[in-house]
Amino acid sequence: MAAIMEEDATPAAPKRSFPTSISLGSCIGGVPIKLHLSFFLLLLIEFITSIRLARDFPLYMLFVVVLYGPVLLLTVLIHELGHIFATKRLGGDVAGIVLWPLGGFALCGPTGTLSGELKVALAGPLTHIPQMFFWWMIYLLVKYEFDMTGNATGIWPAFAIFLKTMSSGPAGFFQVLSGEAVWLNVVLFCFNLLIPAYPLDGGRVYAAGLMLKLGVEPTKAAFVTAMTAIVISLAMVSYAVITIFIGAGGFSLYFGLVGLYVFFESYELKNAVKRDDLKNHPIFGRECYQSGGATAGGDLTMADVSAPADIPAEEGVMA
Repeated sequence: MAAIMEEDATPAAPKRSFPTSISLGSCIGGVPIKLHLSFFLLLLIEFITSIRLARDFPLYMLFVVVLYGPVLLLTVLIHELGHIFATKRLGGDVAGIVLWPLGGFALCGPTGTLSGELKVALAGPLTHIPQMFFWWMIYLLVKYEFDMTGNATGIWPAFAIFLKTMSSGPAGFFQVLSGEAVWLNVVLFCFNLLIPAYPLDGGRVYAAGLMLKLGVEPTKAAFVTAMTAIVISLAMVSYAVITIFIGAGGFSLYFGLVGLYVFFESYELKNAVKRDDLKNHPIFGRECYQSGGATAGGDLTMADVSAPADIPAEEGVMA
């Protein structure tokens, strides 16, 4: 007869999990802010692609670190604070802010009314207007001290990174940096507000507009929103593949990743419509949507998306 052994009753030590985010403190009534470690994905991509220019323009690597590090982080954070502030003012609940590779999420609860939810959706992109003017003023102040050459001259910054100017000294460096920060906010404003791709801000406004202005019922609005976003996402991925194939910079890869994210989120929304399961969807399952309204909290903020610019081949690179 086999011996009966008494098992060790000592509980196993809990497994330590690697932290995926860093706490940045709190704001506006104690709302916690976390920085997801994968936020540095874009910075890593741009830094790797900048190595090719390090020999001739070593300051370009520093430029990439500053632009896609603290400048982008602050820009995205202010965008999300716009959502948070609007939600708080309209009586909604806020769980927190998570900053991650595709920008950030403001984890907002519904405000209870469709007009309130639309205001929350618009509040984030609108923060880019004062941010744009802030960086433009810095650009003008630095320009007063330093006269750029070539196509970089003018009261409005060129949509390009002028390597020789950037490497000429502190004034040139900060003028190019502030100019790119201006364009960063212009692109973020347009991308978030004018592109009707779920789950971006524009996609939320698009869905809400279908129901509020055109009287489209929730299920049909969700389907139209999903299909519109799928088409846009495929265009984004195609653009990324083409530009990478012809030798464009690392940001095209990031642009493609954003497109893939939009595609999968929209495809899942389409499947939820097909399954008649919108009630369990994190956005369209909210009461405002189910009753013919729309909730626009928890919006995604995109990082800067650049397009080829007409600049001198020996001095400029894609933003």
